[in-house]
Amino acid sequence: MHKFSSLLIIIIFLYGCSGSPEITKESSPESTKNKEYAKELFISGSLNEMKGNYTEAIIDYQEALRLDPSPGIHFALAKNFMRIKKLPAALIHAKDAVKGDADNFEYNYLLASIYQLGNQPDSAAKVYESIISKDSSDERAYYSLAQIYESSKPLKALELYHKLIELIGPEWNVLINIANINERTGNVEGTISTIEELIQIDPDNLRMRKLLVESYLKTEKYDKALEIVEELLIQFPEDINLIEYKANALIQSDRWAEGSEVYVKLSERADMPLESRIKIGAAFFNHADKDTLSLPRAKKIFNDIDADTTHWQVKLYLAQIALYENEDSTAVEHFKSAGELAPWNPQIFMSLGGLLFDSGRYEEAIEILEPVIERFPDEFALNLILGISYTQSAEYEKSESYLKKSLLLNPDDFTSLYAYGITLNQLKKEEEALIYLNRALEKEPMNVSLIGTIGLIEENLGNHDKSEELYEYALSIDSENALVLNNYAYALAERDIELEKALQMVEKALEIDPYNSSYLDTIGWVYFKLGDYEKAKDYIYQSLEKNKDNAEVTDHLGDVYFKLDNKIKALEYWKKAFELDPDREGLQEKIQKGEL
Repeated sequence: MHKFSSLLIIIIFLYGCSGSPEITKESSPESTKNKEYAKELFISGSLNEMKGNYTEAIIDYQEALRLDPSPGIHFALAKNFMRIKKLPAALIHAKDAVKGDADNFEYNYLLASIYQLGNQPDSAAKVYESIISKDSSDERAYYSLAQIYESSKPLKALELYHKLIELIGPEWNVLINIANINERTGNVEGTISTIEELIQIDPDNLRMRKLLVESYLKTEKYDKALEIVEELLIQFPEDINLIEYKANALIQSDRWAEGSEVYVKLSERADMPLESRIKIGAAFFNHADKDTLSLPRAKKIFNDIDADTTHWQVKLYLAQIALYENEDSTAVEHFKSAGELAPWNPQIFMSLGGLLFDSGRYEEAIEILEPVIERFPDEFALNLILGISYTQSAEYEKSESYLKKSLLLNPDDFTSLYAYGITLNQLKKEEEALIYLNRALEKEPMNVSLIGTIGLIEENLGNHDKSEELYEYALSIDSENALVLNNYAYALAERDIELEKALQMVEKALEIDPYNSSYLDTIGWVYFKLGDYEKAKDYIYQSLEKNKDNAEVTDHLGDVYFKLDNKIKALEYWKKAFELDPDREGLQEKIQKGEL
């Protein structure tokens, strides 16, 4: 009985009130007969629909539509086509239903639903907007439209949800959606306001109260967070989240001693989740600069975790702790382990490569970073570290490609410009090197080391005035820079000018760094130019003792012996220099002639 009552309501709604044009003249017998038969077909279709026989229902509705093309039959067809997932056909009939009776909201809602199922949210939104324009109090339309806008227009969705609250008052699902949007858009104050309303509706909801605590912590309202946490801990004294919130609030409000005690107890709990234990260890690590006890506690927590499980973040923190303790080798091993556990994380390899470079372990840095950079070819730091490691290993051709790539990725980086310039100079591309070194100088015009490097290259290119100008400028900034003093002195000695000035400068350089082989060679060469060959021999010999495979110093010692009338020794050292560097200018000629 109830089934047929429901069927009667459907027929009256869809067929009898379908919005067909009012008949103002007497219908023909044939027309009346068609309508009656259409009604019978509609009833048959409705019965099939109620039984779940949607395909049979569609056949009945299609035949009824042929006899009587009313909006109600289009609606019925659209609904059943949608049920069997034939959305194009459903859309055609839904549009025809709305076209026949635009003020029927059920027809509009079905059309919007089909648009949404067909992944056409913009079209669905237009339908809901049309409904709202006709009835500004339609709650369903506001809610549906807001849901569509949540991902694409979150602020518009918020506006619609707030309008809905005005219409119906505080409602749980609506407030939840508002809170979620505020959370996603970073509107923490808005989140707090909404959660407070939700708690008024359901004051015993633990999840909402925890979310409120989290929001208070984000907005630095630590006292409010603590107030709620203390109240909840009376009911839930073993709740890990609440205890963690308490520790966090205490620490963030500069009550480190109290908060750290809570953290220590938490870290010892067997049921503590791994991520929470890591967060606790991180809190102690981050406080190490302010409290000497924090680093050992962090180390113990991470070592305890490491004994139980293997996690890349734990290895990373242990590496950083080792760096704090100046245990570079231990740090390297932890970084390597972290890299094996998280090969997708380039930051680990940047830290590892940087540490190896700083430790002078260039070949090891190259060995580790070469396969890594294949996975991350566009990581600036990896290209830079690999490039400068090759430069330090005197593999300049390999260095060039990586440093060039680092500059493509970051054209204004000072270190890349400087390193690339030095590498190009080593490859005898002096003019090109100067382009990059001068770009670096624009960024750090007071960098004495850089100024000295440019001065050295200008000197080698024969631009003596420019070189002297740069050396003088560098020494005006730092008169104690030993490298600049030495290079300037050597440049003057090579040109046989201002030799006393050159001697004073190199003596000053040796006061700063008395065992530097280059400086010892320079002062020996200045004495050679001054004609004091015994002193020249003494200093150049000391230099060669420290750097036995240096062709230039070996050549210089040969020249000194020649001036001391020891031609046999002179020839011996010239030949040795030739073995070390066959391309050294003028060396072969001296050997052939047996004289300077």
